[in-house]
Amino acid sequence: MAVNRASAVKGLLVAVALLATSGCEIFDDPTPRNIFFEMNGEAGQQVRVIYSTQFVAGVNEFGVTRVQVVRSDTILHEVPFTRAIDISIDRRWFVQAESLGSDTLEVHVVVDVDDRNLVNEAGGIFPGDPWHFVYAFNQLLTRDLDVAF
Repeated sequence: MAVNRASAVKGLLVAVALLATSGCEIFDDPTPRNIFFEMNGEAGQQVRVIYSTQFVAGVNEFGVTRVQVVRSDTILHEVPFTRAIDISIDRRWFVQAESLGSDTLEVHVVVDVDDRNLVNEAGGIFPGDPWHFVYAFNQLLTRDLDVAF
């Protein structure tokens, strides 16, 4: 009986070791570490981008995600650009891109969390109508946003 139990334990340990070394997603840590944000378009165009990892977000009864930004950074970028943002502490990220003046910007945007693609889309950023995106780990949010600063 002791031999069978020892064999079963050894077999279980071997199976666990094989799963762990085979790249099985059971042991992968899904906790987000970095956001990779890329915006491409006509070279030389400028865009005002607001970044935040400190905000409160929730979905109301109408399916609109309300975002209350607590603290943010505003940066004037020249297209194309790429940013990497550490979100390992806050586990959330908000971005809003605005056209300057009366120009419409035709852009292609890519947002990845670690090696997982969240957004890969093209379109326009119109004057008075910013493009925005919010990500919050383990929270179901919508792309229909109501943003307050």
